[in-house]
Amino acid sequence: MPILLPILAFIALLAFAPEAAMKLGAWFAVTTVTVRISADKLVGCAVSYGEAAWAVIYAAIAPVLVIFGLLSFGASTGITEFQGAGTIVILAILLGSFIAAFMLALHTSFKDSAIIAAVTTVTSVALALLIRGLT
Repeated sequence: MPILLPILAFIALLAFAPEAAMKLGAWFAVTTVTVRISADKLVGCAVSYGEAAWAVIYAAIAPVLVIFGLLSFGASTGITEFQGAGTIVILAILLGSFIAAFMLALHTSFKDSAIIAAVTTVTSVALALLIRGLT
């Protein structure tokens, strides 16, 4: 049942923006395969495609939830700019949420999840630049 929400969101995107949905689908498939292969080859953890897909979904949602929390914090306290050490703390929180998403979905340690997150990030950025360059 929890898989229903991402599927419905993709179908809605497909109905309203088919080109963007195809790009998102290609990115999601390649990123899922990257998570599975990096977990298997680099970390030595056997991961199914379903677990890898959930890891990608969690890794996309967790930092967004942190950003919403920061926006809520800013709206309630009036602090809207972060400088110096505050910026480093916020970046560490975002990075921690990204790695924690892989820890939750793949049941790996922090170090292993950080390795998977790094490889996945590099691959996702390269793929996004490639897709952007082709269109």
